[in-house]
Amino acid sequence: MKLRILLISAMCLVVSSFGQKKTKYESFKNELSQKKYTTEVVLDKALRYSSNNDIYVSELIDACRYFSSDRRKFRICVNAYPRVIDKRNFFQVYDLFNSFSFAMRLYHNTQGNQNTISTINYPNADYYHGVTTNACNQPMSEYQFRSIINGRRNNSNFNLRGLKDIISRNCFSTSQIMKLTETLQSNRNRFELLQFAFPYSFDLENFYYTEQLISENYMKQRLIRFIDREIAQINQQGPGFNDCRPLSQNEYDYVLNSIKEERFTKERLKLAKQHFERNCFSINRIRLIIKEFSFDKDKLNLLKISYQNCPDKDQFYRLKETLSFSRYKREFDQFLLNR
Repeated sequence: MKLRILLISAMCLVVSSFGQKKTKYESFKNELSQKKYTTEVVLDKALRYSSNNDIYVSELIDACRYFSSDRRKFRICVNAYPRVIDKRNFFQVYDLFNSFSFAMRLYHNTQGNQNTISTINYPNADYYHGVTTNACNQPMSEYQFRSIINGRRNNSNFNLRGLKDIISRNCFSTSQIMKLTETLQSNRNRFELLQFAFPYSFDLENFYYTEQLISENYMKQRLIRFIDREIAQINQQGPGFNDCRPLSQNEYDYVLNSIKEERFTKERLKLAKQHFERNCFSINRIRLIIKEFSFDKDKLNLLKISYQNCPDKDQFYRLKETLSFSRYKREFDQFLLNR
């Protein structure tokens, strides 16, 4: 009797799970058929779904039929392959293509790579509960990361500086940082990027995995010692570190130069705001950044943001001198009084 109940329960669970998945796919399929969306929007929806959901070959074929372009079909299939449930049936997908060359490219980017086993062991940040900083409290999604990687591959001019710029504007898992670092060839460049990237990694205690990317033993040991020091500093300073992460001089110089090089005020403001929210700046460092802006309104907004992560709050009143007009100076005084 008990066995019969267990079997019935198991069958119900399987049917329920299948029903939920089917409902999710049907919902996605209905979105693809909406005439109000442009082809690019539909493509983006297909890429997002195939990145975040397991999918059967029959469903993939069904989704690809909404596109006439072989190039778009190719992008969806390559994107979906890691999450295809029944990979043994993947050969059926090749018939979707009008061009034989696209079918061959798809094979080489999917099934043709099955025997290539990576020697790199990537950490999983999905269930990470260790040390973090406010510079990175939620890594970007895999869909967003793939977009960055694809952009990197399509731009041969992306170098160490370009990767630093990308990392400084985002929050990554250690695994994602490793994949970005792998695109650099020299040990020295990899070492420099990993040091720079540490505070922008979500799962900091997994950062030791990055030593696999350095082949020179001396530089590998330097990297390990660097991670040891950073982790020790976090543990010594306790929860307060999560509220205020001081930058090294090299890191600060990079931040300041990045802000200076932005052509448009809107982009400079956005970049300064991101850094003030994520890192710790002294009074003098805040002053140098504020001086890159012309209007008091913009300066005051940035001052208010920078206050939270400034360790010299008792000296913050000194930054009033960065403002020119009485109206904004009074607002600055009122802001400090309210704090």
